Amino acid sequence: MIRVLLCRHGETEWNKEHRLQGRSDVPLAETGSRQASITGGFVRAQNPRQGHVSSLMRTQQTYEQFGLRLTPRVWDELMEQNLGEWEGAYAAEIRDREPDEFIGWRAGTYTPAGGETMQDLALRMVRAFAAIVRGAAEIDATPSPDLGFPVRTVVVVSHGAALRVLLEHLDLIDRSQSIPLTPASVTVVDVPLTTGPVSSTLPKG
Repeated sequence: MIRVLLCRHGETEWNKEHRLQGRSDVPLAETGSRQASITGGFVRAQNPRQGHVSSLMRTQQTYEQFGLRLTPRVWDELMEQNLGEWEGAYAAEIRDREPDEFIGWRAGTYTPAGGETMQDLALRMVRAFAAIVRGAAEIDATPSPDLGFPVRTVVVVSHGAALRVLLEHLDLIDRSQSIPLTPASVTVVDVPLTTGPVSSTLPKG
């Protein structure tokens, strides 16, 4: 079995101020570094053998706090959604000024001017996830702290909206009933492997 630890980065000052970050390259706040350090205890216990981060510094700083002796691969595909003209704005101001558009964006049906559609975000995230899982099929299995057999484990650090869209398009959550991922949270996704071609049990795309 392949185990993917999907982690959201730790808190930034913009997160604390409820500003929309998108692809703005905002570093971790001190609280975010502490959150990531705490999460690192769980991540290390899972014995991952590969690491993957987005090309934004807040994911790389989060990964550093995990204390793994693994150099991560950096992916543009794991970046947060480009929010166009909304980037840097306070969420409450957008909600008050453009309520219908804000609701539509939350629902995945509206794209801010100059931004990236949810469909494009989902496409690149699912492709990256599939590539990461296929690569994980080639690594050695390591002991699991909660299973009775070894698993091939990798850790991925990405962003809140990007990870929610990925989980939705893997049919693992219902957008209408999901809640935002908290900073430095971990979602564990197990991908079972059966006999035959590896591709038979991995995500399409």
